[in-house]
Amino acid sequence: MYSIIDAHVHCRDQNQRDKETIFHALRVAGEVGLAAIFDMPNTDPPVISKKNVLERLALAERVSTKAFYGTHMGLTADKAQIKEAVETYKEYFPRVVGLKLYAGPSVGSLAVSKEEDQLSIYKTLTELGYEGVLVVHCEKESLLREDLWNPLKPITHTLARPPEAEIESVKDQIRFYHYSKFPGHLHITHISDPRTVEIVYNEKHNANISSAITPHHALLDKSIMERENGAFWKMNPPLNTKEAADTLLKYLKEGKIDIVSSDHAPHTYKEKTEKYLSGIPVLPFWPWFVNILKEKGFSEKRIREITFSNVAKIYGLEKYIKPREIKPLFYLAREYPADKSFDPFAHLK
Repeated sequence: MYSIIDAHVHCRDQNQRDKETIFHALRVAGEVGLAAIFDMPNTDPPVISKKNVLERLALAERVSTKAFYGTHMGLTADKAQIKEAVETYKEYFPRVVGLKLYAGPSVGSLAVSKEEDQLSIYKTLTELGYEGVLVVHCEKESLLREDLWNPLKPITHTLARPPEAEIESVKDQIRFYHYSKFPGHLHITHISDPRTVEIVYNEKHNANISSAITPHHALLDKSIMERENGAFWKMNPPLNTKEAADTLLKYLKEGKIDIVSSDHAPHTYKEKTEKYLSGIPVLPFWPWFVNILKEKGFSEKRIREITFSNVAKIYGLEKYIKPREIKPLFYLAREYPADKSFDPFAHLK
C-alpha cells in the first residue's frame, strides 16, 4: 500500500479562490487517496496571524474528506508577528504543522530578503523556544537577475533565477541555524539543483535538517520552456537541466533526499499567459508519479519513506495521520489552469 502526505500545497482561497480552494484541493486529495495535505501561507491575505489560521481551518472543516488538512504559518521580520506565530503553532498543532520563511521573493508578499532579517527570525524563534519545523524557500535575492526575464522567451526565467541563488541561500540558512542555536527542524523545500542536495545531506550529521524535491524538478527539465506556451512551466525555483533532474531522481532513490512534495500551485490561464505567474498544478498527478517511481526501480520501502513516513517523522505527526491507499488511476478533478486544461507531464505519458 502506498500512502502519501503532500507537505507543500497552495490552496489559495479568499482573494485567490479563482485559482484554487481548500475545498477543491481537499476533494482532489480525497479522490486520489492522499492521507494529508499541508497548505502554504503565501495567500491573499497571507497566513500570518491566528485570525488567518482560524479562517483557513474553518474552511477545511466544511469539507467532507478523509484527507487531513494542515497549514503552515508565514513569518515576517516583525518580532511580534513571530511571537504570535509560535504561540499559534503551540496552541493549534497538529493543524498548524509548522512555520514558513520565504528567504527571497516568490509569489505573494511574504519575502524576507535581507540577511539580517532572516538571522533575526532564527534568533527570535530560538528565544521563544520554537522546536517545530521551519520550512524555507531558498532563493537569494541579490543573485536574482530579473532584468534577464523576457516573456517572449520563457526559458530566460532560468537565467533570471539561477541555481546559485538557491545554493547560496541554503548556505545562509545553515549558517543562521548554527549561529542562533535554533532548536527546531530546518526543512529546505523544492530543491532544484543536486549541489543543494549535497550541501544539505552533508550537514545532516551536524544539524536537524531535511530536504524535499518536487515531481517536476525530478522529471522535467528547462528545455520544455522552449516549447509553445513555455511559460506554463514557469516556477520558482525554475526547472534545471536534464542532467540535474536525472541526478535529483538518482539522489532520491539513494536516500540523499528525504521527501517528495508537490508544490501544487495552480493559476488561471490568463495569469499564466499574460502575467506569467510562477507555479504549476501537481496535486492530481500523485498516483501517476508513484507509478513512475516504481518503473524507475524504487523499492516499496523507499516510496513509503519519501511520500509518507519521513514526512510524518519530520513534522512529528506519526500519531495524527493515518495511512490511506492511493488509487491506481490518473485523476484530474478540474481543468488547470482554471479555464483551460493543462497537464504539465503530458509529454512523458
